[in-house]
Amino acid sequence: MVCCGVLLAGCSSLGSGQQLGATLTAVNYTDWPFDWVGVARVAEPEKAMAADGVEAFGASGQMCCVSLLAKWQPGMELVVQTQDGTRAKSAKEWGQEHIPIINHRVVVPRYDSSDVGTVWVQLLPGGKVELVVSRFDPTHAQWPGKVKGWPVPTVEYRRKIWDRDMKLLTDDLSDFEKAIQRGNVDVEKFKKAIEIVKMRMARMGERP
Repeated sequence: MVCCGVLLAGCSSLGSGQQLGATLTAVNYTDWPFDWVGVARVAEPEKAMAADGVEAFGASGQMCCVSLLAKWQPGMELVVQTQDGTRAKSAKEWGQEHIPIINHRVVVPRYDSSDVGTVWVQLLPGGKVELVVSRFDPTHAQWPGKVKGWPVPTVEYRRKIWDRDMKLLTDDLSDFEKAIQRGNVDVEKFKKAIEIVKMRMARMGERP
């Protein structure tokens, strides 16, 4: 994540004053990550002005810079580029995977030049994409977007992550215990590793 102060200092203005620079933040309200979320001009849809990745039910960092007209005009649009996160389970699968970047032409809602701080890309269920231009985040009372608040993971997603993490810890525990049984290892070191794994399992609590 890049520091906001640095971004705002570097993005205070672009061109001869007819354009303003804003940071980009993607907010993902879906249960699947995106390896790439970029924003481009309609005239140059393949050339992202700023881009980042974002996890499921998460938010990206702040990336510089998206160029906006200093004065909003009706009919303004930007292109939002999205690429789904990898589904590969091995390096070999990843090398053979070809996930396309999809371009979405999205209307830029009304904004005031005094309110330009961040271009927020909201990634919604069903492949919907919305833009909000604001210096406020989605939880603020003056947030102008229709979708308010940060993403909240579903119970199904929380269970999926819990199951994944618990399986990893269970596999580690089994490997450490078998290593001690086989011998020829630093037993005290492996016992300590087992204690750490059990502590992490306890911290996970009950399955959602």
